[in-house]
Amino acid sequence: MTTPAAPLRTVAVIGAGPRGTAIIERLTAASLADSWQGTLTVHLIDPAVGLGGAVWRCDQSPVLLMNTTTAQTTMYPDPTCRPVLPVPHRETLAEHLAPRGLGPADFAPRAEHGRYLAAVLERAERDADPARLRIIRHAAEAVDVTGEADGPQEIRLSTGEVLAADAVALALGHLGTAPGPRSQIMEHAAQRYGLVHIAPANPLEVDYRRLLGRERVAVQGMGLNFYDAIGMITEAAGGRFEEDANAPSGLRYAPVGAEPQLLVGSRSGMVYRPKPDVSPYLPDPYVPRILTSERVMELSVREAGLDHEADVMPLILAELVRALGAAGYRELASEKAVLRILFPLGRRGGAIEDAHVRTRDLLRAALADAAAPSPAWLLIFRVLTACRIQVNQLVDLGAYTSESLSRDIDGHLRNAFASWASGPPVLRARQVLALEEAGLLRFTGPGMRLDVDDAAGAYRVTTGSGPEDVALCDGVLEAHLPPVELNAYTAPLLQAWRSRGEVRADSKTSRGTGRPLPTGSIAVDGLYCPIAKDGRVFTRRLMVGVPVSTAQPGSAITAEPGTGAQLLHHAEVVARRLAAFGGA
Repeated sequence: MTTPAAPLRTVAVIGAGPRGTAIIERLTAASLADSWQGTLTVHLIDPAVGLGGAVWRCDQSPVLLMNTTTAQTTMYPDPTCRPVLPVPHRETLAEHLAPRGLGPADFAPRAEHGRYLAAVLERAERDADPARLRIIRHAAEAVDVTGEADGPQEIRLSTGEVLAADAVALALGHLGTAPGPRSQIMEHAAQRYGLVHIAPANPLEVDYRRLLGRERVAVQGMGLNFYDAIGMITEAAGGRFEEDANAPSGLRYAPVGAEPQLLVGSRSGMVYRPKPDVSPYLPDPYVPRILTSERVMELSVREAGLDHEADVMPLILAELVRALGAAGYRELASEKAVLRILFPLGRRGGAIEDAHVRTRDLLRAALADAAAPSPAWLLIFRVLTACRIQVNQLVDLGAYTSESLSRDIDGHLRNAFASWASGPPVLRARQVLALEEAGLLRFTGPGMRLDVDDAAGAYRVTTGSGPEDVALCDGVLEAHLPPVELNAYTAPLLQAWRSRGEVRADSKTSRGTGRPLPTGSIAVDGLYCPIAKDGRVFTRRLMVGVPVSTAQPGSAITAEPGTGAQLLHHAEVVARRLAAFGGA
């Protein structure tokens, strides 16, 4: 019988954003307990280590804003997370930023969140007793992790350094991907005709100056990346937004002449509404009375699977009608009125007349409603936010049939929910409308189509107003994040795992049909350990974050106080496993 080798008493955490920082904080908390044994070294690896990670890095432009309020973010578990380890600190982002004059209902620059993450990491390092826990930073990229499935691992860094560890945690967010077929067509056209094409990416990785001096740029996507692009393009150009009480937006944009006209559209044509300005305090979350948690669990076990339109949408409509009627808004408390509110441009993205004017007027109305929220508008926002959580729970439980998931949830409902519940701060919507008022932005409406016009040497946009409404563009901006897609990831580490067959894509079994549905997420065993193509489980590799979002629903978003945040729960579980593998 072989005696197990003594542990190296060293572990590694790859990624120093919110998830990696949370794992370090939980490791420090574990090291303070009486049951801790000996000394453990932890290597924290990230090119932006100490800066808050790639998305939140504290040296980024203040133009990029969070789309959640300061009160909705924390890095420390509260009782709703049911932590097993000690919790020596409780400071939320709102408490951290209060001395800077930001309130709990304010939307802070992302750089401020990065400073908060940096402060949490520094506090964990100060709390750690070097005789128990040593934290070593590496400002580098982990380009490969090798080792047997159940043995020590070696981490190769971009600097050439190689680290040995008993176990490794990969705390990853959105990763870059190879361009899909449509993006490749757009990129090839750019090379042939001297056009500009910007593929899906983290806004911090985009050089928006490439769009300056262009005549007209097609923007695909009307969500948060679109709003980020508005801030970054105008900053790159050097233009200014000035207060103007006479303008419908309340702002006037002073251009410098390098700005292109932006032709903005998407499949649905729904621009995200700004979140309501409810300062100084957030309202209490709405508690569903019809689509309750008990009803969700009852729906989730139906063997035939759910058809959203038949089984769930009537409950959402009933929830809205009941809430509006109970609050006295009789003119809104009907299914017809609610459907008009949810889908003002139609449910399936067909062409509409006067697409630009209708979209602009919808955004103007949404801005007015958000800037000085009416009680009715705020109630709808709260109800839809709660219903979105319930629908996401049904999706995570695999309750829907594959047909309904594709046709209804991915087809239009996610966008409808997101346009209400995941919008930008009021300021960004005002800036979009100010650009429209300056003649620098036009909306295409739903059903925007983008092709290459080889005769003209340009991109051709068919707008949502109909096939005869065509515009030529000399630039394209795909304003959305890269997809969660293992087979397309370009990160060297995941490419290396793919080439050796040490990782495989996940799939869900469709309720009703029993067919496997590929998700793009990485397949893991027991929530965290990647599964190789030959079935081996790499127990010394622990994954959290976006690439394993199928297995860890709810963990890809910021940790909100009082919600049993999955991000913090998974961080504690992984920290305890790392400590165990390291013999501590």
